[in-house]
Amino acid sequence: MTTPSEHYRVRLATVTAEQQHASRRGSTLLLILLAGIAVTGILGFAAHRGHLPSYPSAIFGVMCVVVLPWLLKIRYTDAYRLTSLVDHLEAGLARIKGEPPLTPRTGEEFRDPAHLYDRDLDILGPNSLFSLLSTVRTHLAERHLARTLLSLPPHEASLAHQTTVQVLTPKTELRERIALLGDTPIHQIPATLFEAWLDEPPLEAPASVRPVLQVTAVLLIACGVAGGFHFAAWPTLYPNIAAILALQSAIALYLRGRIQPILERASRLAAPAALLREGLSLMQSETFTDPALQNLQAQATTPANAQELLGKLQTQLTLLEQRTKEWFYFPGLALCIGTKATLAIEAWRRLHGPDLRRWLDAWAEFETLSALATYAFEHPASEGYSYPELPPPSHPATYEATGLAHPLLPAHAVRNTIALNSETRFYLISGSNMAGKSTLLRTLGLNAVLAALGVPVRATRARLSPFQIGASLALTDSLADGKSKFLAEVERLSHILALTEPGKPTLFLIDEIFSGTNSLDRRTAAGAILHQLMRNGAIGALSTHDLTLTELADLRDLHGLNLHMASPDPDDPLAFDYLLKPGINQSSNALAILRMMGLET
Repeated sequence: MTTPSEHYRVRLATVTAEQQHASRRGSTLLLILLAGIAVTGILGFAAHRGHLPSYPSAIFGVMCVVVLPWLLKIRYTDAYRLTSLVDHLEAGLARIKGEPPLTPRTGEEFRDPAHLYDRDLDILGPNSLFSLLSTVRTHLAERHLARTLLSLPPHEASLAHQTTVQVLTPKTELRERIALLGDTPIHQIPATLFEAWLDEPPLEAPASVRPVLQVTAVLLIACGVAGGFHFAAWPTLYPNIAAILALQSAIALYLRGRIQPILERASRLAAPAALLREGLSLMQSETFTDPALQNLQAQATTPANAQELLGKLQTQLTLLEQRTKEWFYFPGLALCIGTKATLAIEAWRRLHGPDLRRWLDAWAEFETLSALATYAFEHPASEGYSYPELPPPSHPATYEATGLAHPLLPAHAVRNTIALNSETRFYLISGSNMAGKSTLLRTLGLNAVLAALGVPVRATRARLSPFQIGASLALTDSLADGKSKFLAEVERLSHILALTEPGKPTLFLIDEIFSGTNSLDRRTAAGAILHQLMRNGAIGALSTHDLTLTELADLRDLHGLNLHMASPDPDDPLAFDYLLKPGINQSSNALAILRMMGLET
């Protein structure tokens, strides 16, 4: 069976060869075109001097006209397609190798400062789960993916996602076609662009304005044709042309204040509208048996003439975009193109705005599912990944995994076995700095997020409840907000407690609980927090340096388990193996730390 990396390498070799062949063809056609132009010029000069008939020059001129579009297609259209394909395939190989993405996307703009696990688990930001999963083409889908990561789907949606992702996983050609949509870099198409336009207040203008402007345009063109073909004398036509232009100018000036803001925003929608139309057409060209994908197709094809409607919108948007170009400026001004196109677009928005919102949602969801399928394709079972079993919410909270590893670490990442269930409700993990405690907590959280998304987790076998997640791993002081780290932690733990309730499985992940207070108060407060979490049916893990807290795991009513992470070599306490071990940490690395600092005791 072909591995994902082999697939990408084979495709990359094929596309690179095609790219080289296209380059050679382009060079050959360019030489032919230059030679044809030269021969046309020589023969034309000879015909002009009367030495040759004119038809040989005409034949070579026609040949140049035929060759030019072919050359432009190879040099621009084909070159863009092949370059984009190479970028797509190289990015896939980079993700599999664990290298930084070629076009890093962080999702920082979608952050919620009060979120309960984003910063703690590296959901968004550089080298995050978002940057690994974000193989989408549009900024609209980027936002949808970020929202999905920050607000996990319910259990039924996770199950449906799992089925849909499995259907889409082998469709590598479909993902290549998505990567080739449009001809504009992704970040030039903001996710809010359509929404801001759709949310504009309706333009108030007399209903008679559009027909009047259409009539004046026809009359203006008729005057030009009449003068150009000598059906009428220009001196006779000038007063009529002036009257038409005066009427158009009066209408345009009357509406200018209302039209200008809409016109400026709408003129930026041409490229996004073209890409959306291509994307929806691509969706409709596929045949799916999966119910979720069929529903998205239906959403994107309602009403039945959705493509035709988008085509009409795109035509008007293109007119707005082109009206400021040098070649189109004066004709556009004379024919009042900007005002007429804006009025037409406004009429379209009133009639089909709700349809457009539905099409945008369908495309964002479809592209997000395709990105999740890309992740599933690049992380097969042969690499130690598996689709988790997702027990229903009514089942006691469960987190059981064999060979569990951090999804963002390289291939050689250390794997652990986890068994949190009704018998063992939480782990209390002791150990020194750098032993891997915080990384393990993030491993638990990130794989729970992947499970909710319906994609494989980094474990050879897993059974995970549909968790709500609350984490306290990356809190810091905030001078701007006047909060210490301790106060930030108190607030975060309060939010985690508020999140938990019986019947809604919750996963809590807490690093160094109440580290800003003394050992006695720390134990008392941590015990109260744990008792409340257990009463609400939550499961999870805590890490600590304070060995007095390990007594909490021995309380029978809490059902905890003491584990530790430490070096297996007593002579080298910093030689960590990052494996969970039973019991409480008994080793000390203080002397090793002093030696690292160059101090002797």
